Amino acid sequence: MLVSACSTTRTASIEGDFSKSNSDIETFINSVPNYKDQLNTLSGKGRALVSEPGNSDRVTIDFKANKELSLLTIQNRIGIEGGQMLVEEDSILIYNRMDKEAQKISIYDGRMTRLNELASINILDLVNYKIEAADVSELYESNNLYQFRLKNGARVYTDKSEGTVRQVIQSSSGEAPYSKIVYESYGELEGFTLPRKITIFSADERSRVVFLVRSLEINPSLGSFSIDIPDNIKIQRL
Repeated sequence: MLVSACSTTRTASIEGDFSKSNSDIETFINSVPNYKDQLNTLSGKGRALVSEPGNSDRVTIDFKANKELSLLTIQNRIGIEGGQMLVEEDSILIYNRMDKEAQKISIYDGRMTRLNELASINILDLVNYKIEAADVSELYESNNLYQFRLKNGARVYTDKSEGTVRQVIQSSSGEAPYSKIVYESYGELEGFTLPRKITIFSADERSRVVFLVRSLEINPSLGSFSIDIPDNIKIQRL
C-alpha cells in the first residue's frame, strides 16, 4: 500500500509567540493521534537521506517493527544489501554484510553508524509519537500550535486544527539520543493518520537523517526479527 497515495498537509512553523494556556491539558492530548492499542506492527519501505559534516548519502530501507523490536535492512544506491540493524529497547545490533562485521552498541552511541538517529527509536514509536497526560507539566499555545512541555524537559508541538505532532524538541540536558524530530506530510491509511516524512537530528545537532516512507503496511503478520549472522563472525560489544 503506497503511502504516497494519501493526501498531504501543510507544515506549520513552530515560530511565533506562545502563551500559557489555562485549558485542560488532557482534553487536547486526546486530540493527538495515539494508536498504542490499535497499531501493533508495521512493515514497509523507505528512503533515508543522511547528512553529516563533509558527507551525505542516500540508502533504501526495508523495515518491520512490533512494540518491542525494529529490524532495518539497508541497501545502497545500486541495490546491494549492505547490512541489517536490530533495534531493541536500549541497544542496536548491527551486521555489516559487506565488511563481515557484527557489533552491538547502545542506542546512545552514534560512533558506529550514520543511521544511529533513525535506529535509536523503535519505528512503531517513531511513526506514531505518543503523548501521555502524566508526562505533561504545562500547556502553551500560539495561533496555530499547542506546545506541550513535558516533565523531562522536552517540548512537543502539535497542530491545533489537526492534532498531529509537528516537532519534538528534547532538553539539552536530557539523555535522548536525538535533539529534535520534525514530522511532515501526514496522510491517512486504513483510518490511521501517519507522517510520510520524518527528519531526525543528532544529539549534537551536527547530522540528520531524513526518512521518507514510500510504502507501509498496517498490522501485518511478521516473521522472525533475528539477524542471520554467520557462525564465524563474532559480535563485538562496544
